[in-house]
Amino acid sequence: MGIKVKSTKVFRYLPCGHAQFFDLEPDGSPGECASIHGYDRSVELTFAGEVDDMGWIVPFGELKDVKKFIEYYFDHVTVLPANDPRLNTLTPELMEPGGLLGTVRILPSGVSMEMSSLFIWEWVNHYIYSITDGRCYVERVRVYEHDRNDAFIEVDQQTAHTDAQRKIDSKSQTLPLKPRWDWEEPKEAIARIYPRVTRSDRVADDGAWVHLT
Repeated sequence: MGIKVKSTKVFRYLPCGHAQFFDLEPDGSPGECASIHGYDRSVELTFAGEVDDMGWIVPFGELKDVKKFIEYYFDHVTVLPANDPRLNTLTPELMEPGGLLGTVRILPSGVSMEMSSLFIWEWVNHYIYSITDGRCYVERVRVYEHDRNDAFIEVDQQTAHTDAQRKIDSKSQTLPLKPRWDWEEPKEAIARIYPRVTRSDRVADDGAWVHLT
């Protein structure tokens, strides 16, 4: 393995509401998580790669746009999955800025800690790879629901570089801020980033790990 140099950045105190429409009690009635409820989330990013001439991995001063991205999606907002059928009952007026649900963010593959980690990783990794000219990448994103529950994604260097370069080649926007994403199945999202993962029993593989604690 040799020597690996890494750095970590943590964003704390992110009050965020969410709802899991599919949560059901044994009798089929809606579970507690089906309705909007909230926690104080935290996001921990781990960077890896080659140090620069001054011995840095990623200059923390260059993470202001990352902070803006994370706060846009998880600070004083409510996140809902793009496949929540109840979204069809929300009027545009409710979701306009200043409306009752004006800070709703519709995420592409769910709002769990696992899929929140994947969403953050995909776009922050692209940004870090770009600003370091491919020298560094995001090795891990860990999202804490609160101090007792968290999940994280870990990605190897080759997978991280391949996905970031693909976005650069397609001229994808870095750190996009948009309130509503289209739905993408979680397994499909993982397989798109790491094509070897095509079945649920291979979500934990050599290239991309999604882990719950």
